[in-house]
Amino acid sequence: MEKIEPQNVKGFRDLLPQYAYRKNEIVSTIRKVYERYGFLPVETPGLEYLEILLGEYGEENTKQIFRFKSPEEQDVALRFDLTVPLARIVAQYNDLPKPFKRYQVGSVWRADKPDPGRFREFTQFDADVVGTSSQLAEAEVIGAVVGALEEIGVGKFSVNVNSRKVLNAVVEYSGIPAGRAKDVFRVLDKLNKIGMPNVELELTKGRRDVSGDFIPGLGLTDINVGKIKDYLALPKGERKRVLGELAGLLGPESCEDLKKLDGFLDVLGLDSEVVSFDPTIARGLDYYTGPVFEVNLTDKPQFGSVAGGGRYDNLVQRFTDASLPAVGFSIGVDRLLAALGEGNDKAAFSEVVVTIMDRDKAGEYLKIASELRQAGVRTDLYLGQEKGLRKQLQYADRVNARFAVIVGSNEIEKGVVTIKDLRAGENVSKDAAQREEWLKKSREIQKEVPRKELTAEILRLLAL
Repeated sequence: MEKIEPQNVKGFRDLLPQYAYRKNEIVSTIRKVYERYGFLPVETPGLEYLEILLGEYGEENTKQIFRFKSPEEQDVALRFDLTVPLARIVAQYNDLPKPFKRYQVGSVWRADKPDPGRFREFTQFDADVVGTSSQLAEAEVIGAVVGALEEIGVGKFSVNVNSRKVLNAVVEYSGIPAGRAKDVFRVLDKLNKIGMPNVELELTKGRRDVSGDFIPGLGLTDINVGKIKDYLALPKGERKRVLGELAGLLGPESCEDLKKLDGFLDVLGLDSEVVSFDPTIARGLDYYTGPVFEVNLTDKPQFGSVAGGGRYDNLVQRFTDASLPAVGFSIGVDRLLAALGEGNDKAAFSEVVVTIMDRDKAGEYLKIASELRQAGVRTDLYLGQEKGLRKQLQYADRVNARFAVIVGSNEIEKGVVTIKDLRAGENVSKDAAQREEWLKKSREIQKEVPRKELTAEILRLLAL
């Protein structure tokens, strides 16, 4: 039989246990925080009708949509994000509570050029509020994301906020036709990635990227670009200072929504060190209409934005006549996972491994594992064919278990079990220089307890 080479499709990857474990921890933490804020869970299919997805991401992003024919020969596509499917279900199901606060975690797909750390399938975790134009909704989603990132323990980070209303005012100030606004925003959104000289080229005559492909320019004049550069030179950071500078250059009406949001952020105790106003933030998707946000990790800027979002007041109206303004924030789980370090080599997949020393007593080992599991202890019963203790302890080490439970025939007859502390054993191997010292410390890392006290002792040790 001809062998097939095991390999991934380009742009896709597997997550092995240590990485998947850490990712699940991150998702679980975000879910817990979002539910604390009153967001309700939703799930949508990975496939949507193509017409649902087209026209909302911008021409450049629309090229990245994976398209197919269904078995019924209908045009379908993999979802590009979780926001447009949300707009569809809000319009489709009229009995949802309004405003509707939802969270969703799931894969999205983009036929982008794969790079190190950039994949064609990745996980987003969104929180959205649909059905209110109040800046309280922005404060809620920002507060939820800040809370989630703090509980995950990402270190120092900043939420950077701007507004499409400000950017629309910049387009007018710069003498650019309103119909070119979204093209300008998409270029400005690249500022932190490609730098001002390349942004200037894309706004004017175009440029070649690192692969040699030519990116056409927007054909703006030097006067247009000069005024945009005046705007981009405004200070960023301290919110009230930025508001003053924006009002001075573009007029106070340009930043009314940011001023309201600033007041709510003050109430939440989120100062400018955590949530700042940044005139350079644009966000490249076409459907944004108001405040937009991005999150960057202060000590790991090379990972770029790990979360982003904004207000999209007109998206639901593609599907219904009802006016349902909305705002949302999306955490890029895989980007965050990469920034934090994908694998946790010491993640305890199982807290206890029960070894099997006498296969004729398999029922007793199964009973021990069952009792520990019923007490809430993550317990792995060794299922391999190895009879030797050494190989079984190596297995326990591979799954990063905290303890091994060792019971031979003699122990079963005596009504005792041995608990071996695997973490302490690892430290003994590192620290003990002499054989006598190693033997002494090895005896200290395992203890014999009465069989009936096993579960209570394991729970006590895990609590230390």
